[in-house]
Amino acid sequence: MPAANRALTFLLGIIATILVGWVVHTGGAILKPLVIALLLASMLQPVVIGLKRRGIPPFVTIILMVWLLFLGIVQVGLLFNANVQKFLESGGETASAPITEPAEETSLDPMAGRLELLPGQSPGQSQEDLIGETGGWVDIVDKIETRLTSSGMAESVVRYAAKALRELPVDRMAGDLAIGGFGFVANVVLVLIYMVFIFAEQAVFRRKILSIAGERHDDAERVLDTIGRGIQRYLGVKTVVSLLTGSLCYLVMVALDIPYALFFGFLTFMFNYIPTFGSIIAGSLPTMTALAVEASWTKAAAIMSTYLAVNLTLGSFIEPRILGRELNLSPLVVVVSVVVWAGLWGVVGGFLAVPLTASLQICLASQESTRPLAVMLGSGPPREKKRSTDTATGPEAA
Repeated sequence: MPAANRALTFLLGIIATILVGWVVHTGGAILKPLVIALLLASMLQPVVIGLKRRGIPPFVTIILMVWLLFLGIVQVGLLFNANVQKFLESGGETASAPITEPAEETSLDPMAGRLELLPGQSPGQSQEDLIGETGGWVDIVDKIETRLTSSGMAESVVRYAAKALRELPVDRMAGDLAIGGFGFVANVVLVLIYMVFIFAEQAVFRRKILSIAGERHDDAERVLDTIGRGIQRYLGVKTVVSLLTGSLCYLVMVALDIPYALFFGFLTFMFNYIPTFGSIIAGSLPTMTALAVEASWTKAAAIMSTYLAVNLTLGSFIEPRILGRELNLSPLVVVVSVVVWAGLWGVVGGFLAVPLTASLQICLASQESTRPLAVMLGSGPPREKKRSTDTATGPEAA
């Protein structure tokens, strides 16, 4: 009978998971702004508390932060959207001449001329000139095909690589990232309205949760504090690391005369929030653009090395040391969560995957019945148990 009960519970758990996934996927348009508002409110809560201690009423702080966020997000969104459109559409007119006319005779000469300027005192070309020469994504793919052909690579391999690049869903991905227009502004306004009410209801909502917990009041309070502290720390550290990563890569691209440096730097900043996949996507576009700009592999290798070095230093060494074990998630769980949430909510789901999965793990760890699931999601068993076993075996060994 207990085995039958376990089988029934397992089956009901699978059904419930499928239903929750369907609801999350179907209601993504409603849930995504709410989740983003919750994360932003959690990250900005220490600012509200700190200014309150200095005598500034929370209401004034919240209104000021919401207004500044609205202005900043709209301005950045319009700038980013303009760069996306330029990256996708500028090649139709400007880059057709460099591809058709000088494809054979001067494919190396302009690059050689530009390389002669680098050691001297003359400044490099502006980003506008570089973008005008390079063109958009379609032209970048055409130039890469020309470079690979001239390098002596097998024709079948060149055709396969060019076809794979042309079939990349760059337009769809850019559409998901396009943050301009009425729809974007409406979503921003909705997120900020949610934030205002979340701040207003935060204390009341916390008291409701604690009252519902009843005898488990202390456990519920500990779970709420752990989730809030973990999300705040993760988002704060991730924002600083992402800003440093995008800035360093942008400076390197400007120094190497890579077009769309600002666009690629901003993409690097945003995609750094997505573990593993974000760094690969963010580094691939500038690397391919560098290959299209210059006949040799020098700039492409430099860009690839820069992204690898920056991500290994900041993302794999400094960031984990700062975060510690606040978000104790297995690397495999992180990758799977990114894939699952991206499948449910697109690119936005990839950004939200780690905070949502970490919150789920903390909630599972708060109950004895679900604690094994939390351990499976974590990077390893609790250290306290290891220490207790070590201290227990010590006297026996003696």
